[in-house]
Formats: sequence, C-alpha cells, structure tokens
Amino acid sequence: MSALHAKTIRRRLLQLLYDRFMQDPNDMLTPEDFLDGVEGLTRHELLSNAYYLHDRGFIELMMGYNPPMFAVARITANGIDIVENAFEFNLRFPPAPGETEAALASVPALMERLVNEADYAPLDGEERCRLLRDVQYLRDEISRPAVRWRRHVMESVLHWIGAGLDDVDATLPSLRELREALVAASEDR
Repeated sequence: MSALHAKTIRRRLLQLLYDRFMQDPNDMLTPEDFLDGVEGLTRHELLSNAYYLHDRGFIELMMGYNPPMFAVARITANGIDIVENAFEFNLRFPPAPGETEAALASVPALMERLVNEADYAPLDGEERCRLLRDVQYLRDEISRPAVRWRRHVMESVLHWIGAGLDDVDATLPSLRELREALVAASEDR
C-alpha cells in the first residue's frame, strides 16, 4: 500500500488534469498518465480517488471496455475553479507536509536581497522613491502568511518593480529569482 494520503492523491490528480487542460482543453489523461505522473500511486488508489473526484463534480470520467477502470478523464469547470482558488484548494486538498514549505524556503532570503539591491540601486528622486515604495509593498505582502498572499497583487508589484528600470537584471539580480520562487510556490499550492 502506498504512503500517499487520499487528499494528496486527489490534489495531484486535479493538478495533472488542470495542467493538461491549460495545455490543450480537448486532451484527456489515461489511467497510465496518472500512474506515471504521481509517484507511488497504485491502480486501486487511482480508481477510488478518481471516482471520488467524479462524484464531487471535479472531473469527468469516460468509461471504456475495461470496467471499473475508466478510459480517460478530464477536469470540469468546477475542478478548474477549485484549482484556481488557492485558498479553497489548499483547504480541501492540502499539500503534502513539507511541499509548500520547501517551495517557500528561499523566498525570505531572496526578498531581503531584493531590499538591499533596491537600497543600492543607481536611481535618484522620484524613481528611487517609487522603487523603494514598491519593494516595501512586496515585502509587506510576503510577510503575511503564505495562505493569505494575494497572488495578483504580488504579480502586479513584481511587474511595477521591473518596469521602471533600464537593466533590471543588473540593478536587481534577485528579482528574477524571487519571481521564479513565487511562481514555483504558487504551482505547489
């Protein structure tokens, strides 16, 4: 028997289906796609959790000639909505212990590097004030618990920070790393 918790399995199934839908809305996943995509998943666990998600209206199952195993599956509009609502998704299907923490581990250090880089940025006047204000706004947002982060706000502020600089990578080298870490953390959530 696998060491995976049922909610962890359901979360991963929904994430796989969501990713596939975003790549190609007409494409569907087979049971083998799930077994290959979720390490340690057994056929029995796949079947029981897929039927649970189907009964809750999060996925559609198309039956083939090999009952009770389905032939293909795809995510429903309800499934897309739950995955895109990070708070609700984490509440109903919590990430495995340590997943979120691992993705977020580098964020505080990167944020502090960004603060230092902004302090030493070769800017004057209003440009300097704007940069420092935007960096502080992002720092305040990141200081909140990760489950309460407003992703759209963070994305906007990251964009604002880089928008006014001629050579972002030279002036704020940690900005790209911070953006990548936040994206990775969002994907795990």
